Amino acid sequence: MLSFDRSIDTRLSPEILWELLVEAFEDPAHSRIWPVDLDEVSPITLRPGATLEATYKLGPLHTHQRYVIGEVVEGQSLSYSALGSHPLKGGATVSVLESLQGSQLRWVGRYTPRLHPLAPGALLFVKLYFLNAFFSSLEHKIRIQEAMLDEAPRAHRG
Repeated sequence: MLSFDRSIDTRLSPEILWELLVEAFEDPAHSRIWPVDLDEVSPITLRPGATLEATYKLGPLHTHQRYVIGEVVEGQSLSYSALGSHPLKGGATVSVLESLQGSQLRWVGRYTPRLHPLAPGALLFVKLYFLNAFFSSLEHKIRIQEAMLDEAPRAHRG
């Protein structure tokens, strides 16, 4: 079994962070925060029952996995789970929480291997890729959005 609980604190307001998260799922090719160089998702309307395909990229290796959106609480959270063809069983919840400095993006998930020949490799991939490169890139892109927000008031003053 593999479980994770990752958080990214940001000065962005919860409303802006939620908007960026929705944009990541509904228009991933133009998302300001999604690490499309590492993980490309098919565009969907963010609603329960919607299915998306993720293409995970690790150098020349590309793997395609499908997920279904579970609950969506507008402005607060979304959950998803792996479909039966995925070598892992489980999913995650992504939440936007209000904090003293702005907001927090929290991503909590749990996966267990299925009886599938690719399950051990998939667990290793999630552990090495998703929990490191993906979150690092996501946080970097959120920091860029913070910097742009800091620059916006200056541009109006000039």
